[in-house]
Amino acid sequence: MNEVSERVRAWFADGKRVVLSTLVDTDGPSPRDAGAMFAVSNGHDLAGAISGGCVESTLVDVADGIFDGAAPRRNAFGPDDDLDGGPTCGGTLHVVTRELDRATFEAFVSAQERGEPFALALSIDPPFTMRVLKDDDAINRCDERTFVLRYGPPPHMYVIGAVDVARPLLTYAKALGFSVTIIDPRAPFAVPSRYPGAEVLVAWPDEVLDAAPIDARDAIVSLAHDPKFDVPGISAALRSPAGYIGAMGSRSTTARRAEALRERGFTDADLERIHAPIGLDIGARSPEEIALAVVAEIVKERHGGAGGSLRYGTGPIRNRVMVTA
Repeated sequence: MNEVSERVRAWFADGKRVVLSTLVDTDGPSPRDAGAMFAVSNGHDLAGAISGGCVESTLVDVADGIFDGAAPRRNAFGPDDDLDGGPTCGGTLHVVTRELDRATFEAFVSAQERGEPFALALSIDPPFTMRVLKDDDAINRCDERTFVLRYGPPPHMYVIGAVDVARPLLTYAKALGFSVTIIDPRAPFAVPSRYPGAEVLVAWPDEVLDAAPIDARDAIVSLAHDPKFDVPGISAALRSPAGYIGAMGSRSTTARRAEALRERGFTDADLERIHAPIGLDIGARSPEEIALAVVAEIVKERHGGAGGSLRYGTGPIRNRVMVTA
């Protein structure tokens, strides 16, 4: 729901109706993971995706039928699909399509705003009911004929250094579902208006990170490549359970930083957690390209990808998405 919610909010505000298609299961290769959603308004506004474009046109026709009074339905798209326009990837997509009532959508938005764990439960049998439940209720009240998407607070990215790369990095991180905090003790750099949508703190990074509720879904990215910020900030990052720690700098800067961290008592095993020099090797030069290399590496680590080119068979030919926030 995250990927379509802003558009759906605007459609409801305009008085439109909304039909929502949800990918509830996949057999074989699939361009999207279960949980992907595609929304259609009765004005033919579109948001989200179920596939790479193979089935969406058919789902618009299904939505039009529901707007005209047809019942919600479950369809299979694949080699033996029951509608035209199946995917070309060779797998089968199982999709439930039903009208999204405004009360359910507002319950979803309200649960997100509270920041507590919750679940969106969708029956895969008629009448295809959709409910927003507390997380423990979803475990206790849902059976195997219910598709459950569990949600919690979004993952967090902590960025050390309010530098030029931080601006495109913020854009990419938000698109990936991260909330973002930018930390820099230099007040002329840490100006909130430069980073709309981020929390911007004029503070020393170690003080912020040592007090932050960091978990394994979170990323810590040091862009300062200045030892007076890097070394204490990365020291705090290594004391945390963050799932990704990355630091900008040349190989010589990285080597000097590693020696300073060893002097603080960190082991070689600790230093192996640091992705430095940061990012995938894509030949990045501009701030936008460097930020892209960083988020590409974060996605690679999140899903265990190989990081090579799919053209040469160095990774799985599959796009993956995080279906829980």
